[in-house]
Amino acid sequence: MSLLSNIVTQVHSASVDVVGKIDVPTGVPSSLVSTTPFVSGLVKFIMVVGGLFTFWQLLIGGFQFVSSGGDKGKVAEGTQKIQMAITGLVIMTASFVIISIISKLLFGEFFFILAPKIETIK
Repeated sequence: MSLLSNIVTQVHSASVDVVGKIDVPTGVPSSLVSTTPFVSGLVKFIMVVGGLFTFWQLLIGGFQFVSSGGDKGKVAEGTQKIQMAITGLVIMTASFVIISIISKLLFGEFFFILAPKIETIK
């Protein structure tokens, strides 16, 4: 048993600093505390992009509807784009409401999941 213990100790002491120190690249969160603003910013960015896309689809659908010239196919296509844009906006809003309700039920705060307060062990 001491021979095995001796081998394990020698291997472990030899492999302590094989790679050296690897620094975290710039722009990558280095600790749990710095990931909170990153995740919050990512959610905000996705919602802004979704809102801009919805606005764009509403404009395109409205333009198709107005410029259809009485063609039933183009009217239907424009109406469908407008309906899908509004449906997407409702889904985005409902996702926030559902996440807030689940967050309140599980953690006691409405925005715990959307803006978490992560604590680190020191």
